[in-house]
Amino acid sequence: MDYRLTEEIMKKMDQNTIVLRNAGANVNEFKDILKSLNPDEVVYLPHTDCAAMKLVLSSVKQGEQVTPKIESSLVSQFRGRQFNDLKELEELNLKLGLETIKQVVPKAKVISELIDVNKLKWPERKPVVYLLKSTSKYTNEMIGGYVIQSMNKTSIEADLEIASKLNLKVVKDEFSNA
Repeated sequence: MDYRLTEEIMKKMDQNTIVLRNAGANVNEFKDILKSLNPDEVVYLPHTDCAAMKLVLSSVKQGEQVTPKIESSLVSQFRGRQFNDLKELEELNLKLGLETIKQVVPKAKVISELIDVNKLKWPERKPVVYLLKSTSKYTNEMIGGYVIQSMNKTSIEADLEIASKLNLKVVKDEFSNA
């Protein structure tokens, strides 16, 4: 979802790429979709300085309240796990995501990387979010905006709540007429 990754993902996409993108690189939201797609290859790219992971950290370690949807979709998988700070949480998120992908699509080749956003050239941030279907390609106007991508809107409901918490305005919703 992060605005700092949109341009990087654009560079890696081809006509056959299906992108599933949400807050916190949360594989749990996409398990059913991954099962139905049964891809040969999955590229999993969580990143550092993640707002969703900061939300998890503050909820688990400081008791900040989150909505029931955010709790069940994102936060609950980290309760009872060992981590002391954001860096450890981000590494745990990568590990849990990889484990989940390998359970859901055991025959798929899995490529993963925890992207250090400090090593990227950041575009100017736009406080907007684009809700795209997983086969949609990006346009240059989307650079700097947040992107949530899925095959259905149901799987990204918690992400919409997180986007609202970040005061992002939905400027494109490909699911509104679906």
